[in-house]
Amino acid sequence: MIQYNIKKLIKGYKIKPSLKGLTLVAVPSKFSNKTIKITHKEERMVITKDSPLLHNESFMDKFGRNKQYTLYYYEWKPNQLQQSLF
Repeated sequence: MIQYNIKKLIKGYKIKPSLKGLTLVAVPSKFSNKTIKITHKEERMVITKDSPLLHNESFMDKFGRNKQYTLYYYEWKPNQLQQSLF
């Protein structure tokens, strides 16, 4: 299991208009098909390969390395059952 700490959550409408009303978390593509334990402040959730992918988007590297990176967007849904797993 991979531990991934995030600094902020994303409003769904900023990514795609149809995701309005949802709160999202972005995960780099290098973590795809792995179980990821995501932590934001005191809340936690687990993303597995069965978690529904809402959107993905590719960007050019802003540091001039001529690389492209991809982010996968999942809905942020921490719950009490997952909290007890940590």
